[in-house]
Amino acid sequence: MRRRPDSALDLKALQTAFGRSMRPATANTADLQLLAGSDDATVVGQRLEVYRNNAWQSFLSALERSYPVIQRRVGTDFFRQLARDYRVQHPSQHGDLHWIGEAFPAWLTDRMQGTGYAWLADLARLEWACETSVAAARRDPVGLDSLGRFDADVLPQLTLVLQPSLRLVASPFPIWSVWQANQHEDAVAPFDLAAGAEHCAVACIADRVAVYRLHAADHRLLQHLHAGMSLGDATEAAAPDAETLGRLLGRLLGWAFGAGLVVQVVKASPA
Repeated sequence: MRRRPDSALDLKALQTAFGRSMRPATANTADLQLLAGSDDATVVGQRLEVYRNNAWQSFLSALERSYPVIQRRVGTDFFRQLARDYRVQHPSQHGDLHWIGEAFPAWLTDRMQGTGYAWLADLARLEWACETSVAAARRDPVGLDSLGRFDADVLPQLTLVLQPSLRLVASPFPIWSVWQANQHEDAVAPFDLAAGAEHCAVACIADRVAVYRLHAADHRLLQHLHAGMSLGDATEAAAPDAETLGRLLGRLLGWAFGAGLVVQVVKASPA
């Protein structure tokens, strides 16, 4: 493939044809002829196959790195088939291979709808939360003593600024248990889908991703805080009564500060 373009328009046409030729679903004879020019189209096709295989292997490797637990649960062969089908609808559009799996959870939702494997989509959402958490910014955490700078009567007005890497995922399926049981290459532990819903928080602290399982009420409160609600508004929205509110707030704050999730405490501006 030594053909040189005569203009910017020709270059764009050649680049477009080459891009389509990298995927079997979009490769066609017209593009092959354009790329071959006066060369032997058969020979050019064989050369393209090398590039096509490299592109596929790069795509597959990126997806495997993002979704190792999914691969362990469904097996290598089925995962490869999922990857091929996913690539047809979602070819790489980004120069960074990290983002190849961005649409995979939503795609799995449609793919597995109405089957006994709908839980795979939620597991994929958890794994993608880990991926995006790693790529997020890190900020130095503050301790629980940062609340002591404020008078008790203004505590309900305080807002907690949380780590940019924090991700929250909830599912009617036990996705945390599946994820936790499959953190080793040789681990394909059985699990019970009837175990019920699980609520997860994901954060990257000190360059390590941590995945926590939370009580449903804690998860709900953390969602409100993550959305920027004040302590008072968040607890009122999350807890059904004052007794539960106090217990919930004390438990969650102790955990959030201890885990390094809080990076700033600020007093909300009056409305």
